[in-house]
Amino acid sequence: MRPPTLFARPRLVRAVRYAAYAVVALVALIVAAALVLPAFLDTQRVGAELQAKLSEAVHGEVAWEKLEIRLLPSPRGALSRVRAEIPGIASVRAEEVQARLLLLPLLRGRAEIAAVSLSKPVIRLEIAPSPAAKDKASEEAPADPVEAYRTAIEAIRRFAPEAVLDIEDADLDLRVPGLPPIRLRKVEVQAKTGSGGLDVALEAQSEYWSGLELSAQVAFSDLSGTASLKVTEAKPQAWLDHFLANSPVSVALPAASLSAQARTDGKEKLECDFGLSAASVEFARAANRLLVPDVELAGKVTVGGREIAVRLKDARLGASRLADGSLRYSLKDSSLSGLADYDLDLAQAMDGVRRMLAEEAGEALAAIDTVTGRARGQVKVNATRSGWNVLAEIRQSDSSVGIKDAPGPVRLASGSVDVRRDAVKVDRAALSMLDASAIASASIGYGKRLQIQGAVSEGSVGENALASIWKTAELPPRLALKAPIRIAVQRASWGPKQPLDVQTTAQFDAGPGIAVDLGWMPGALDIRRAAIKDARSDAVIALREKAGLLEGKFSGSLESSSLAAALKNAKLPSGGASGDLRFSFDRKHPERVSADGRLKGEAIDLEWLLGRPVKIESVDLEAGGDSLRIHEAAVNWAGQRFRLRGEVKRGAGVPVIDAQLDSQGVVLDALLPSGVEEREEKARRAPAEGRGPSRLWPLPVAGRIAVRSDFVQSGRYKVAPVAATFTLEERSARLDLQQAQLCGISLPLTVTATPEGVALEAHIAAQKQGLEETSRCLTERGVQITGNFDLKADLRARGRLRDFARNLEGTVSAESRDGRVMKFALLGNILSLKGISDMLKEGAPKADSEGFPYRSFSAAGRFEAGRFIIDESAFDSSAVGLAATGWISIVDYQSKLSVLVAPFTRVDRLHHGGRVHQHSGRRVGRHPRSAGGAARSWRRHFRAAGDLRAHAEAARGIASSAARRFLCGAFASSVTLGAARTLVKP
Repeated sequence: MRPPTLFARPRLVRAVRYAAYAVVALVALIVAAALVLPAFLDTQRVGAELQAKLSEAVHGEVAWEKLEIRLLPSPRGALSRVRAEIPGIASVRAEEVQARLLLLPLLRGRAEIAAVSLSKPVIRLEIAPSPAAKDKASEEAPADPVEAYRTAIEAIRRFAPEAVLDIEDADLDLRVPGLPPIRLRKVEVQAKTGSGGLDVALEAQSEYWSGLELSAQVAFSDLSGTASLKVTEAKPQAWLDHFLANSPVSVALPAASLSAQARTDGKEKLECDFGLSAASVEFARAANRLLVPDVELAGKVTVGGREIAVRLKDARLGASRLADGSLRYSLKDSSLSGLADYDLDLAQAMDGVRRMLAEEAGEALAAIDTVTGRARGQVKVNATRSGWNVLAEIRQSDSSVGIKDAPGPVRLASGSVDVRRDAVKVDRAALSMLDASAIASASIGYGKRLQIQGAVSEGSVGENALASIWKTAELPPRLALKAPIRIAVQRASWGPKQPLDVQTTAQFDAGPGIAVDLGWMPGALDIRRAAIKDARSDAVIALREKAGLLEGKFSGSLESSSLAAALKNAKLPSGGASGDLRFSFDRKHPERVSADGRLKGEAIDLEWLLGRPVKIESVDLEAGGDSLRIHEAAVNWAGQRFRLRGEVKRGAGVPVIDAQLDSQGVVLDALLPSGVEEREEKARRAPAEGRGPSRLWPLPVAGRIAVRSDFVQSGRYKVAPVAATFTLEERSARLDLQQAQLCGISLPLTVTATPEGVALEAHIAAQKQGLEETSRCLTERGVQITGNFDLKADLRARGRLRDFARNLEGTVSAESRDGRVMKFALLGNILSLKGISDMLKEGAPKADSEGFPYRSFSAAGRFEAGRFIIDESAFDSSAVGLAATGWISIVDYQSKLSVLVAPFTRVDRLHHGGRVHQHSGRRVGRHPRSAGGAARSWRRHFRAAGDLRAHAEAARGIASSAARRFLCGAFASSVTLGAARTLVKP
């Protein structure tokens, strides 16, 4: 190409100059038009049209204080102090809004908005629903979210098909009644509509999060679109505190992150994938805190068909997880349903339950020590306007629950729990503890009143579990059952102020099957039916007790071998009972006793039941109407056999008994269990304070029982024979012992017991009985004396048993003749005193195997004020003479005796009244006076001696066991012995 010529350049310069002039003229024309045209525009019409379009777009009223139309740099309208009122929804305030308008429509006087721009606006949005709107919303069903979305997009397309919204650095205050205020800062919004659709991008900061990013794209052709939301460091604590203000449980969530991706086809559904994560969530109730670390949720929300569905892909709450969950909410009837698989850490869950439950419920869980293991299964939730329920199915579990005072943890393998508003139902829970297991179901209703019902479809109890039950309940080992036992509970129910109703069956291996149907509540037991059945037995027992009324029934046959097969240690002989017997007894009205039927039995061993060796060898009972007749009953109690016959009839006040009890002999020591005597002695000596009135009175029966036995023996004492009669009345019981002999002594006595106390009257006698046998029997060879003796005693006592010794009254006299003394500790101790032995010297008698003879030995006294007072006693032998007076306490065993000793082996001299009297022991001994006269003579000498007494050095030794037994009681700790020293020189 040739370079431009010189002539060409001036033409180019001129062209450029003319073009510049044209541009300047055009700009000047435009500027002039911009300055002149506004004066010719119908601003009022444009403003009215703009206001109408904006009001229609927001379905409310939009107004402003000032509108300026500007053409430069582009056509736009500047709105100052804009107000937007949407009735029942919101109120918006903005200081200035810039709206870019299309030029040609503007020149024609119409307002077509191309873009809206807000720079650093301050927007206050106040949502205040009107009462009419509230009423309308409550009456109408919630709108379809998809339809609401389509309506909103259609309005945008209609209002601004080609528009741009640009908001820079805006502040937005959103206020909703009843909610915390929402303050957004540095809000950046870019929104654009065109023929293709809508694009929106939003960024904002707030005190509730560090950053928020939202972007959305919508196609106008089919209204499909997508959106994305990301919130970093969300801080929802204010909202949680607001919504949980009235809840006893508070939630602390310091920070969380939220992300969501939404999409829609614009026709049928809206979908959103979401993810939420937080480092920890803390739950609090009063002073209790529960920290759940590492919380994550991920799922999907779908809206369509007037339903909101949430798909939970994964949820992690510390060590517990939820997965494959779904939740559906119906906008039509406000119903809610959902399900999810769970993997639950039970230790964490129990810790949460303990901390979050109310205080009273937390105390109810105090019996649970530890919970370990995991439970896996599925949980289902359903909620409607009429009610709700949560069903948790435990499909797999290795959980273990430790309970205080339980012998071992309770293990749960599977089951289901259905929780409703007014009830909890547990179905087929597989439970085990030690070697016991059960498949149990239960229903706990807590609506208007608490009601518990349960059942065990199958179960078994092993030896370890039975041993634990026996130990905990402190049951006798003799009643221990044989394991294993297969059990089933068909029905069990209980509620406050309602009886416990149980219907259960038990089956023993190679043993009987037992079925029990009973009801129980404090003060009332109703065994409606207890059936025992196997190849040998088929019996039904019923028993009812309430308010003192006892009713029972036995029918069928029951063999001992059937019971032995159910007991662990019992070895029962062959035998049993059969018949059909019904009875009724009212403890408050004993006269209402009744019975009907007949019962026979033999070889019935009751040791396993009573803990004592009691065996009913045979029994034959017959009842009819007002009487029960015992044709024959033979009882073997620890080898002691009794035979009972008689009849019980209905009386005017109480049942009346007329019976005969016979025995070949009774050893009381065999009947009483070990330790009974010690316990009875402690009870006798226990202080009377605090003792209430006796429960013995009034007696439940009246009548007469005659007792005959060949002997009754206790220890080495044997009473034989024995014939007695018990006479019973409502407020008295009388024992007449007509025939009884102990060691040759007749012991007839009468004992009468009343509520006021006991009265005893005894007349003891013996005539010309051999003293050797009697002393050996009574003292067990502690005293060995031969001879014949006579004894007579009339005794009386009245009052409480503990006061009998103090209240005992009566006289005792005894005399023995012409015998020998081989062993008598009292006599030996007296003679061994130093002063007396010196006086006797070589002539002292000696008690040895040969003994020494005596002529008489007598004593007479009386019981008075708790003492046995010895009025006179004398011992006369060829070697020595003794006389004694004094007393022996039978309450505390203290005693005081004065004894006169006269040596008869030598002549004694006694200076008295200036004369010397000589007495020969032989002469005095041969004096025809009685022993009593000799004693009186000795007492005169005793007084003449001036009551000179020497306190024996061995006073305590005199209180020997033989002396205690022989002198009608016991000498105790100290004896003061007064012995007159002789005044006769050797």
